[in-house]
Amino acid sequence: MNNNTYPSRYSNGKTVSAAQYITELICEHKAQKDKLDLHFRFWIKPEWDKYYRNQIGSAHKLLKKYSAKAIIKALQDYKAQKIYSLRAPHLVAIIEQYESILSAENRNFTKEVERKATKTYRSKSNVSPNNNIAKLRELDNES
Repeated sequence: MNNNTYPSRYSNGKTVSAAQYITELICEHKAQKDKLDLHFRFWIKPEWDKYYRNQIGSAHKLLKKYSAKAIIKALQDYKAQKIYSLRAPHLVAIIEQYESILSAENRNFTKEVERKATKTYRSKSNVSPNNNIAKLRELDNES
């Protein structure tokens, strides 16, 4: 899966952009509030069309400022269960919290590698102990 695509919950195995996935999540929140059922390609229906288009525009604006991963985690947080719009002012605080957590994880992920200042090379010897020539030289050295 590409970093920019997510599995759609409402398109039978197709992938969608981050903005579309975020919009699907916020539509799920609204559907739970209104006690509606989201169905296959719900954004085509007139009752969801305008709301979906509004929210996808807001998702694009959020993605310019924050990472997709932080926005998705914020929407899945228990504090955001009753948020029905991506323009909610208290959503930004939750997103910023997850953004700082993710950036801290990225800083901790760096690995220190110990590198030697000088390189040592092993000399290559064409004569191995099992070589016939090496055995002959040993015989010469013995006599």
